[in-house]
Amino acid sequence: MKQILNNIFKGTLSLLSVTVVSCMDLKEVPEGKIAPSNFYKTVEQCQSALVGSMGGLLNTWGGYNGSPGWPNGQQPSSLNFAVTSNNDFWSMHFTSISYINPVINAIKAGNLNSAPEAGVKDLLGQAYFLRAYNHFWLVQLYGKIPYITDETPDLIANPLTPESREDVAAVYDKIQSDLLLAIENMSSARTGGQPNAWAAKAMLAKVYLTRATAPLKQTQYYADARDMADDVINNSPYRFTANLSEIFKLENVKNNDEFIFGFNTSLDFSGGKGCGPGPDEWGAWGGGQARPIWADRYPEQPRKYNYVLTRFPKNLEDSPEEWIWVDYSESTDKVPYQAKRTWPNQSIEVQLSEVDICPPLPILRFTDMLLTYAEAANMANGGPTQLAVDRLNMVINRANATFESPFPETAIPGTEALASMSMSKEEFDDKVIAERDYELCFEFSQYFDVLRKEKLEEINQPDISVNYAPYKYLFPIPPQDAISIGQNPGYE
Repeated sequence: MKQILNNIFKGTLSLLSVTVVSCMDLKEVPEGKIAPSNFYKTVEQCQSALVGSMGGLLNTWGGYNGSPGWPNGQQPSSLNFAVTSNNDFWSMHFTSISYINPVINAIKAGNLNSAPEAGVKDLLGQAYFLRAYNHFWLVQLYGKIPYITDETPDLIANPLTPESREDVAAVYDKIQSDLLLAIENMSSARTGGQPNAWAAKAMLAKVYLTRATAPLKQTQYYADARDMADDVINNSPYRFTANLSEIFKLENVKNNDEFIFGFNTSLDFSGGKGCGPGPDEWGAWGGGQARPIWADRYPEQPRKYNYVLTRFPKNLEDSPEEWIWVDYSESTDKVPYQAKRTWPNQSIEVQLSEVDICPPLPILRFTDMLLTYAEAANMANGGPTQLAVDRLNMVINRANATFESPFPETAIPGTEALASMSMSKEEFDDKVIAERDYELCFEFSQYFDVLRKEKLEEINQPDISVNYAPYKYLFPIPPQDAISIGQNPGYE
């Protein structure tokens, strides 16, 4: 039986040929069959490969087009893992990596020497960033993994073995190295959907924070996470959005001060197609559900009604004066819904249109940096600092603040308690993690928070945790690859 990884890296160019056509208009049309010998010859071709590396992750019927169905406590899910559970994330990320390494090879080989040096350096930095990003998510989900670089021997001629899986700390060392190379080479300017040096710094802050927590618990990295997040907060072109209702509006996607980096399938990405989240009452096939027990404990504040649909108009086509409001417990599916990519964050016209256009969810967001700083500063200091308290309270104050919306509840100030210097280190840490749960809901941070803070059983109480076992902190290696490189404990 052939390995998934071997097949992925063997078939990269055939997949890329589709990506080039669908994701980006090239000024130059390659002649003949796409192959290594006549591709990766121009900046445009290499940029299209990097765009394709992200496009493959934004899969309409899976992947990251919506919030993955991982057991993060926020959405209906399961811990009843089998050896085939979540295998698609393994293959998607390694496919993404297979698009990236040829770009690095091409630049090192001098294929782009005739292009402007600054543009080539920026392209190289983007490639290092995207390679680090993919391996960062893989190591958090699967533990010991092979780190595939441009110098990895051909996987067809040199199949992977159990020794190919590197210790988690070694994987993090290589992720950090790639991110530092990305920072060194990438532009700091905000340029459409492309990552920049600030995205690499934001990702590096999260890498440091993760190293400081489980499974490695290398606490010396708290200070590094604090300092890197502080650099992004103070010096990057990204900013805190004062009006919470503006963050996820579809029309703000392209010029969003909060979004440092997100899933972009082109350089001018403005939304995903086919996600269709929303209540069954709206004809939205009931996608994007939230877990009732989680929604019920969400603090009563204006933020809640912008991020979670716990009640909604039965028929959006009626005029607002005629709306009949439905509590989720009395709805068709009897569940709340994720609201960051539904009405009221997109217009009624878009919500009810047959062509689904969904705001892309961010991978890195400015507010995440405020919360990363608060957590890391508290832990590095042995207790909260004033700046950590202030930055955490920025997020809470915005969550409590009123704003105009169709929901009457958003005109009523929230009462969530602020953080204070009187808190112990443990109390403040719990407050930050709770705030990350509320603020970053349905994005892509919270499940990783569950893993690194070792809350998988706790956060899924009482119903989902019935299938909990400690080994489920890692997903299983796909069986085809496990034959060659070994399986994670518990799935043998």
